[in-house]
Amino acid sequence: MSDLRPGIYEHLVTREIGTLLRAVPDNELIDRRSLDIADSHETLARHLAALTRRALRAVRGESDTVRLARQVEIVNRVTNLISDLVPEATGPEELVEAAEELLGLAEGHDMAGRVRFPARPTIPLTGSALLVNGRGQPEIGHELKRELASADRVDLICAFVKWNGVRVLEEAIEEFLTRGGQLRVVTTTYIGATDRLALDRLATMGADIRVSYDTRMTRLHAKAWLFHRATGLSTAYVGSSNLSKSALSHGLEWNVRLAQAEQPHLIDTFAATFEDYWGDPSFEPYDPAQDAERLDRALSSERSGNRVIAIDFAYVDIHPYTYQREILDELAAERQIHDRWRNLVVMATGTGKTMVAAMDYRQLRSTGRANSLLFVAHREEIGTSPWLVDTLILDLA
Repeated sequence: MSDLRPGIYEHLVTREIGTLLRAVPDNELIDRRSLDIADSHETLARHLAALTRRALRAVRGESDTVRLARQVEIVNRVTNLISDLVPEATGPEELVEAAEELLGLAEGHDMAGRVRFPARPTIPLTGSALLVNGRGQPEIGHELKRELASADRVDLICAFVKWNGVRVLEEAIEEFLTRGGQLRVVTTTYIGATDRLALDRLATMGADIRVSYDTRMTRLHAKAWLFHRATGLSTAYVGSSNLSKSALSHGLEWNVRLAQAEQPHLIDTFAATFEDYWGDPSFEPYDPAQDAERLDRALSSERSGNRVIAIDFAYVDIHPYTYQREILDELAAERQIHDRWRNLVVMATGTGKTMVAAMDYRQLRSTGRANSLLFVAHREEIGTSPWLVDTLILDLA
């Protein structure tokens, strides 16, 4: 690094950068901080990885064989040094001289005495990539089939599930489920875009499905797959592709492929968030034998634009989201601890002020603190101005 330009950084201060910083005329122009011990290992590991990558790329040799042998020697020497410094954190991690990669391990031979390994994704399991269905690039549908071939469990969250999309992946999904794989699907009736026939087919094959019928509160737009592998090489796809034929093939879709080996924190976040949705009562189990008629009504009402009629009040049970629960708890604390009964709640448009008011009133009514609720809105259509920061005044004095 020859100079430091004005801007924001997240660079570790090396000796070279330290020298450049000493040349800055005013120390107030420099913003720096000490490493946080909570994640210092990640920051330092990135620095070491970048340095190692640059060093290995710079290795020269008389031939590719000689160059590779030199790279392996360097890695093994660094590995041994780390093992000497922190023996409790490493095992026998030296590379074999042949520098091989393990690509698979079969359970045994088939009936014909042959060994078959699953098809591999075009993108290495340890790498991330952007798929745009571009010319000369792998289609998202093609890659999903190959991911299914080697996955142990699959989680799919998808706003719209179309019959023609299920047809594209039907054979791969059926083979996955037949060999003991588990498929969980979270979807919605939003704008009536999902096809019941698609959900029925997935359920028939053995998928577990949960559907959100309340499209006013649960505006699910996510489209993402998580392919769990017991080998520790899970992968995920997050992007714009719904489960439809055009989205999986020729549509102008952007999807990012994530690898656990490269970005484990993102895979962990995906898995944890999916579990939250799966356990949320607003996503209800779908069984074609029992729920087909209800799903048809909901989809039909969404397609006609009559979303109020689509609500089945027999199934409505309001539960606060985590951030709404925090607000309700703070309101309760202000009243019970500080005896403050005139409170102001500020929430962005679309985050559920009406629901917070309803749940707060429900709690107050159950304890005999309130018998009526006056709700005043500033306009006939609520929530149509995203630039507004709305307020909710709770005056029980």
